[in-house]
Amino acid sequence: MTFSDPYLIERCQEIELTLVDASKWASIDAKLGAHLAAYIAVLIIGVLEDCIEYLFSQRVHKTGDSEVENYIVKVIGDRFKNPNYGKISGLLGEFSDEYQKKFKARIASNGSEIISLDSLLSNKNSLAHMGTVKLQMTITEVNEYYQRLIPILEAVDYALK
Repeated sequence: MTFSDPYLIERCQEIELTLVDASKWASIDAKLGAHLAAYIAVLIIGVLEDCIEYLFSQRVHKTGDSEVENYIVKVIGDRFKNPNYGKISGLLGEFSDEYQKKFKARIASNGSEIISLDSLLSNKNSLAHMGTVKLQMTITEVNEYYQRLIPILEAVDYALK
């Protein structure tokens, strides 16, 4: 992880500590592990969404125009849910073609990062809409997916600088 921003570091550490605890508990009770994996998948998507919104708010803050900043932060907060490749890339493109190009140069639409993101989103939505009937992921898988999401955050951070 190559973040220098304390907020991003803190949010990622929150997930990492949760994964460590959940891994211990899952080794004792597999059913609990499946429930924890689902919970952590939801947490990871929420943190990713929050961190991307944060990166945009930091970029807009550089303009020094608090009214524009407030507006942009509110609009992104209202519109940017369930971040997938198209939404992340599209949002960057709305700000600048160059931002979008920088992101796409680092993250391929069919790369392992996006496959991991799609898996977490799918499991999150399955849990939300179908309940616990189809809990499919393990803590180990969630951790692997999370590790593959870090480059997405790094690419958004890089693109907005």
